[in-house]
Amino acid sequence: MIRDLLLKDVRDHLLSLRFQVGLALALVLVSVSAFVLSTQYQRERADYERRVSQEDAFLRQYAHVNRLGPIVRAWRPPSSAVILRGLPTEVGVESLDQNPLGELFPSMDFAAIVAIVFSLLGIVIGFDAINGEKEQGTLRLVLTNRVRRAEIVLAKWAAGVLVLGVSLLASLAAGLLIVQVRAGVQWAWADWGAMGMAGAAALAYIVVFFSLALAASALVWRSSVSVLVSLLCWVLLVLVVPSLAPYIAAQIVRLPSVAALQRDLAYITSEERDEVGRALSNEVRRKYGFSEMDLGEKEVRQRVATDAAFKDLYARYRAESEAAWGEANRRQSVKARRLSEAWNGKAAQQSDLSLTLACLSPLPPLLLATSELSLNGFGSLENYRQQAGAWGASFGAYVRSRFAETQRADPTFDVNDFIDVSGRPRFVYGPPGLADRMSAASGSFIALGIWNAVLLALALAMFQRFDPR
Repeated sequence: MIRDLLLKDVRDHLLSLRFQVGLALALVLVSVSAFVLSTQYQRERADYERRVSQEDAFLRQYAHVNRLGPIVRAWRPPSSAVILRGLPTEVGVESLDQNPLGELFPSMDFAAIVAIVFSLLGIVIGFDAINGEKEQGTLRLVLTNRVRRAEIVLAKWAAGVLVLGVSLLASLAAGLLIVQVRAGVQWAWADWGAMGMAGAAALAYIVVFFSLALAASALVWRSSVSVLVSLLCWVLLVLVVPSLAPYIAAQIVRLPSVAALQRDLAYITSEERDEVGRALSNEVRRKYGFSEMDLGEKEVRQRVATDAAFKDLYARYRAESEAAWGEANRRQSVKARRLSEAWNGKAAQQSDLSLTLACLSPLPPLLLATSELSLNGFGSLENYRQQAGAWGASFGAYVRSRFAETQRADPTFDVNDFIDVSGRPRFVYGPPGLADRMSAASGSFIALGIWNAVLLALALAMFQRFDPR
């Protein structure tokens, strides 16, 4: 019986005009999005290659030690998961030929289309799944055949999942086909696996709203009311909760502004450091009973040149004075570091609380999962920073070694002279493997699974009390 119910609901969904219109809209949006994002990917890839080539050209002519820091960068190529944007890369943010209209009309990626269009499609096919049959008079007939109510709910849920999965797969396939043809990306098996997992996360998200509509259909007797309840919940979960979460977290975990932090750090490492340094150097001056200001620079030079004892005394005085200022720098650096660490710790608490509150909506888990799987998430960004830091350390060691080697051959060589760094270590970004991406997205899958389990249980519970008459 449950098989017959499943097939009936699948057929009804596929033949309904609202599902066909929703599917057509989703196909059009995903295809257009894939076309636009493929164009953006081509531009960002060209920007990345141009930056790398310009860096090489610059270093062949102007590689001076004092210029390398701001020039040599660990450039990360744009992600080949074209239809999933996630966090922007440096190349995407600082595009060399960026069109400002793109900021006014940003492109929707696959995750955004899923978040809005597909979630509404789930509501459209689920809001009258139960009370709609009551209004047609078919629900009472089904129940007279001694079909258990749980079987009816599970059959309708499975039919909705199957139909939504087919529509999602069709749209995703259309988008990937356009990306492969237009953008010309070469995916490894890990990239295909990650895209498949992103599709699974998208399906889990869509089913959340179908389950919500199914529960609303079992909660109220009229389909006109259940659609309003479902849409109200959609607005709260998609538009309100994720937007409010950061502001609520900011009220609970108070954090000074970045401007205030920078002001305090500047004071600690400049004005306050000068006060500490002067106090320590004054102690040294009192210990020796003089300073350059007491004697004058000219007199000091004369006595150093003619008086060996004074020269020795003055050398000790200068050494202790420099040590005093070094101690002042050390103390203030420690103080500034502790202040930064305290601020970063509070910022992490605020961010964690914001994420926890945001997960009262299924939208953040979807976005977090797809961004991690597409190498555009927070975990991928941290992975890139670690690789860039390791490369930066090796590059710095290479430059110091080359400088020392060149200076040994030519003692007059200094930081303003050209140095050959053609043998330098090159930065090659190694993206995380599929297992690492899935591990980073696992929490989001768990959250979406909890949402589906709770809403399905709610639909089962509500239907037990539903009056089919």
